Order: sequence, then C-alpha cells, then structure tokens
Amino acid sequence: MLITALLILILLILDQVTKYLADINIALGKTKEVIPHILTLTKIYNTGAGWGMFGDATWLLVIVSLIASIILGYFCYKCDWKNKKLYSIGITLAFSGCVGNLFDRFVSVVFPTGRKAVVDMIILNPLDNLWYLLFKQHFPIFNLADVYLVIGLIIFSIDLLFLAERRKQ
Repeated sequence: MLITALLILILLILDQVTKYLADINIALGKTKEVIPHILTLTKIYNTGAGWGMFGDATWLLVIVSLIASIILGYFCYKCDWKNKKLYSIGITLAFSGCVGNLFDRFVSVVFPTGRKAVVDMIILNPLDNLWYLLFKQHFPIFNLADVYLVIGLIIFSIDLLFLAERRKQ
C-alpha cells in the first residue's frame, strides 16, 4: 500500500505542477515548441471529458469522476506489487489520472475565480500529424492526468486479459 500511495502522490504532484506551469507561462491558445517536431505545448481549458465530449457538463463529470475514483481507489487498495505488478501499475496510473482531472473539475466548480476547467497543454506532433493524415482533424490536446489514465487502463486491460488467468493456476 505504501508503494501505491507514494506513486499516487508523486504522479498527482507532477500533474498539478505541469498544469500550474502551463497556466502561468502560456497564454490561452498560444503555443510553445519545446522539442522541435516532437513536443508542443498549447494551453487550453477543457470543460468536457476526452476529446471535449460533454463540454460544460462539469458537475456531471465531477460526479462521474468521483465515482470512478472511488472504484479505482478500491482497486488501488487491493494492489499487490509482489504478485500483480502490471495490475498494480495500471490501477495506480488510472487512479492518479482520474483524481488529477477530478481535482481540476472540482476546483473549477467550487472556486470559479481559479482555473476555468481542466488544463490541457500537450501536443505530440508525430501523433497529431498521423491523426490529421488519417482523420483530417488534429489529435486532442491533453495533460499528464490523461496520459496516466489511458496508459493505466491499457496496462490494466493487458493484465486482465493475459495474466489474470495465469495467476489463478
């Protein structure tokens, strides 16, 4: 449990620090190329969920994120780093991502003079270029919490699909 709690704390701090730095150093809608042709930062406020879905439904997203955080928190409590490494990594990442964006949504509702919504800022140029080539639209701008959530759920799914049965035997 200590490993899980420590990782969650570190991941949440990294997420919030990057959002804060983007918030104070990048004007809304402006871009900064960090690594040419690889990484660009552009600050936007996302009032919705992934890909801007459910825009301006902040209270609904707070409730959904809270329920998801409680469920993922329960799974975090069950982490077994010795016998279920991938499971533990996946759940810890997913929980951290969910809580990171829940925090932003909650703050934007309770303290409307602060952040307007979830702060998104990351553009991976190769991914954006490929997405544009395939779908004629840009890949959504995201933040570290989104990365944690997506990668965590992928790792958790891999564990569930390929390793859970093997552990039972």
